[in-house]
Amino acid sequence: MGSYGDDGGVELTELTLAPPGDRARRARRARKNGGGEPAFVKVSMDGTPYLRKVDVASYGDYLELLQELNAMFFCCSIGLMDGYGVWEHAVVYEDGDGDWMLVGDVPWEMFVCSCKRMRVMRACEARGLSSNL
Repeated sequence: MGSYGDDGGVELTELTLAPPGDRARRARRARKNGGGEPAFVKVSMDGTPYLRKVDVASYGDYLELLQELNAMFFCCSIGLMDGYGVWEHAVVYEDGDGDWMLVGDVPWEMFVCSCKRMRVMRACEARGLSSNL
């Protein structure tokens, strides 16, 4: 079995076989109780060599989604490009037409229905996509 790190003390299975979090349990329970269809999308972050998948339908609003992305990518600098906060990273998404748009530019329900994939990018690169700034 392979190991990770300089000391070789952490097995790869310890890193990859973690139990699902509270968010995944809540999403499964909501779907089982007649909730909506899952809306899994891939999320990439500039500078990271891996992708994540999230069920955007299991969140209630943009704030919950951003909190989860901050926890998922181990940072606290992901936010909305709404002109009020100074964030290091912004989230953009690809809609059904193939256009890249800023997360938060459309109502939440429309976002959940149209989001195909997301990308966390540097805020300075995302400024040109904003309709608010």
